[in-house]
Amino acid sequence: MHSRSRRLLLLGAAACLLIPACSSDPREGEIVAECVSWSDLADPQTAFDVADAVIIGRPVASSGAKLMFSVDATVHEVDVVQIFKGEIDETVSIASTPETCTTGSPYPNGDPLETELEVLLFLTAPADDGIWSTVTPFDGVRSVPEDGSLPFGSVSPSDQ
Repeated sequence: MHSRSRRLLLLGAAACLLIPACSSDPREGEIVAECVSWSDLADPQTAFDVADAVIIGRPVASSGAKLMFSVDATVHEVDVVQIFKGEIDETVSIASTPETCTTGSPYPNGDPLETELEVLLFLTAPADDGIWSTVTPFDGVRSVPEDGSLPFGSVSPSDQ
């Protein structure tokens, strides 16, 4: 009985030693994309309240990429048509925030800034690289209402 207990103890110890080896990341050294759980900003007023800047802009060209959440996000040059919130230049670099935890393209439904139309943009201020970004991949770019009405209740004093 003593021998059997000892064997079970050794087997258990060996199993404990093997578990970390089996669960180690074989991709060590690779960049692993982060999975982001986005806030629901489907309500335009909520998106306005959260954003550092809100503008109507016209994307004019893609100008490169920026690493966001371990994914290459496309950066666009955007001409600012109207400012509703925040302080922003007349032309600004904006990263189209990528979806995360997807396979293939970071924009499975297309990059929302790949348009020739004026769009309503809800933006997050740049960290240290001078590049703004959309607040989320889903709620940062919206169509400009055809009737000219705003889908939120606040505007900056400069537009009143």
